[in-house]
Amino acid sequence: MGPVIIAEVLEKSGKVHERIKLAQFPAVLGRGYDSDLIVNDEFISAQHVRITLDDAGQFILSDLGTENGTYLLPEMRPVSTLVLGADTVLRLGHTLLRLRRPDCPVAPTRIDTLTHSRFAYYATSNATLFFIALLMLGIVGFNTYQTTVQQLTFSKLILDILEIAALVPVWAGIWAILGRVFAHHTAYVSHAVIACLGVIGFFIADTLVEYYAFGFSAQFSADILFDLLFGLLAYGVLYGHLRFATLLAPRRIGLVAASTAIGLMALSAFTTYVQGLDFNDTLPYPPELKPAQFRVVAEKPLDDFIHAAEKLPQQIQQRN
Repeated sequence: MGPVIIAEVLEKSGKVHERIKLAQFPAVLGRGYDSDLIVNDEFISAQHVRITLDDAGQFILSDLGTENGTYLLPEMRPVSTLVLGADTVLRLGHTLLRLRRPDCPVAPTRIDTLTHSRFAYYATSNATLFFIALLMLGIVGFNTYQTTVQQLTFSKLILDILEIAALVPVWAGIWAILGRVFAHHTAYVSHAVIACLGVIGFFIADTLVEYYAFGFSAQFSADILFDLLFGLLAYGVLYGHLRFATLLAPRRIGLVAASTAIGLMALSAFTTYVQGLDFNDTLPYPPELKPAQFRVVAEKPLDDFIHAAEKLPQQIQQRN
């Protein structure tokens, strides 16, 4: 095989947009249709640079007197003539161009940890989606039944279930579209499974926090506990979606998911704090009754309740 150099047009992110193997020299790169590599950039000259091969077998790049010049990266140094190494990155106009010889080493093969994981095996199964969806519908229905203090009809129960269930395919569809754009596959079933697990986790966390607040008479700490559980749940859901919708490394996905989850936790805590500043007639605890056996702390005596109630007018005046 004769002398070869590989020219790669890069996107701003560094991803290869176009790759061509040059084996005939001299070779011209430019915007003109007579160029060996045509680059669609209005800031590049019709014939921008020429690559030649000298007697020693070295590749020589020469700027052809262009208006906007040729720059060597990363130092952004203007060049008129340059001996190409194994890996050279240039800026021509607004285009990043990487020139590599065949002996340039490539990065190690990236291990596809997602495809070989047990979670991906089950998350891509239609049977898993069917089972998880049924479980989600059951939990949503049970939550609606136990939290409704008015008379509950069958039609209202079904309507409440469908309101939640209808969001899952839409949410999964959005992530599937993003996956098609960034990872070149939809993985709709996997995103639907993750969405169902997120709904299940949310209702379970909400129920556990309510029973905790009831059992210990600790609404303030229950709000903090809910924010923590919500953050963990958001992290898990985002991590799962990003694993299927992007080609990012797991560590970077974890960082993005954790940052987003912390932001959502902070927003939830701030919202709760702001709502507590204003006086309102809403009970600070769920109105649904819980079984008495779930009470952990002892009830306050009636005299303590009356004494606290007598202090309320004075406390309200002090706040005003």
